[in-house]
Amino acid sequence: MLTRDEAQQLVITRLKARQDGRDHFVEEDRTVERPFGWLFFMVVPESSATAQAERISHRLIIVNKHVEQVIESSIDYTPQRFVEIYETLLAKSQASGEDWCLSGAFPLPWRAFGRRRVAEKAKELGLYEIR
Repeated sequence: MLTRDEAQQLVITRLKARQDGRDHFVEEDRTVERPFGWLFFMVVPESSATAQAERISHRLIIVNKHVEQVIESSIDYTPQRFVEIYETLLAKSQASGEDWCLSGAFPLPWRAFGRRRVAEKAKELGLYEIR
């Protein structure tokens, strides 16, 4: 199981690997702890060739401390809504006995969730794993 510091380092490592080494950091005072892990507010400095000043953007990232799953969304949710969606999908998956987060991959074919699989629902809601 990850500690908060280990989870932060995991996020930064994965983001740097995907974002050409840009500097990312966590806004410590905005981090939300939940039973599954944390919601991190990542700050991403963005340089612009046409602008003299650096712009700052924020990304919401969930880390499941039990399985080292790092989740982001392509849809701009409020922090509360993003956590709610993740917790709902996690609960539905666990209720079906599949524990999708233990697979180490996201998404995979899990048991039916209503008429759709949990993975399909997650994809529709914009959730994806950062590897």
